[in-house]
Amino acid sequence: MARFVTNDTRLAENARVIRQSLNQALRGQGDLFENALAGRDSDTDVGRTFEADRHRSLVDVCRANARRAEESIRVLEESLRSINPEASKPLCDLRYRTYTLEKELAEALGPYDIARRLDFSLYVVLGREQSRGRDFLEVTRAAIEGGAGAIQLRDKEMNKRELLDWAYRLRDLTGEYGVTFIINDHIDIALASCADGVHLGQTDFPIPEARRILGPTRIIGASTHSLEEALKAEKEGASYINVGPVFPTDTKEDAHAPVGPELLGKVLTEVSVPVTTMGGIDSSNIDSVLVQGAERVAVVSAVVGAENVRRAAEALKEKIEDAKARRSTP
Repeated sequence: MARFVTNDTRLAENARVIRQSLNQALRGQGDLFENALAGRDSDTDVGRTFEADRHRSLVDVCRANARRAEESIRVLEESLRSINPEASKPLCDLRYRTYTLEKELAEALGPYDIARRLDFSLYVVLGREQSRGRDFLEVTRAAIEGGAGAIQLRDKEMNKRELLDWAYRLRDLTGEYGVTFIINDHIDIALASCADGVHLGQTDFPIPEARRILGPTRIIGASTHSLEEALKAEKEGASYINVGPVFPTDTKEDAHAPVGPELLGKVLTEVSVPVTTMGGIDSSNIDSVLVQGAERVAVVSAVVGAENVRRAAEALKEKIEDAKARRSTP
């Protein structure tokens, strides 16, 4: 990971030195490696039946394997202490160096992890009022199977306990499909449910404070209604910026006045973080945002309010992907 994902020379060198130093420390301990190999019985090893862990992110994989290394070094250190106390001292140092490497590598992997989870084209926002009384899980599953790569839980009428209950269920469902899961507004619910991130409006929790609480590996999206707000959100550390509402929308009582598709084009040329766009977008007008360069389109009613949720999602995603393919063709 240090070498091929982050391309960080210092981190890769630190990992290499720890590995080489561990081999060096154990090399003088008689037939340790030979005895360990002779004692291995792969055919009857009970570990063969263990289910492999499922990790949602590069950071999770990094931490899981770093902890395996740390635990392994600890076992070797304690085993050697009873045989040769002096020989165990270098292993204690290597264990603490591995702790440091884990922390630094996890921080370095954060941006790559976020970029991977923002690699979607259709972003579906859930609202109970727009879902026509249908179960959120039904609607979400159909949207995902139709091509939604990100799901946001947004409902202004639910109390915190209801939201948290749905967040747990949706986290399980989106995790099953490997889809990005975002909570609107509520940082505490995002943390409690292990969501991938949170989406914040202009009057919600400040982005820098949200980043301090959520850490470097969670997504923070920001609603913006002007180029100035978009540039400010990027500067403050937003993982992605949403431009909207593009068209009139009735999915929010306090919706901002429509900004029009032209603003999206301006923002896309000025910011470097991923940009989503939403607000009244459906199959009849999506072309006007795609022509501006949109690659990530967020919708509410156009999918969750459709009679056939899966088919509606498929149609919108196909339009987005076709537009992206045309732009990439010389």
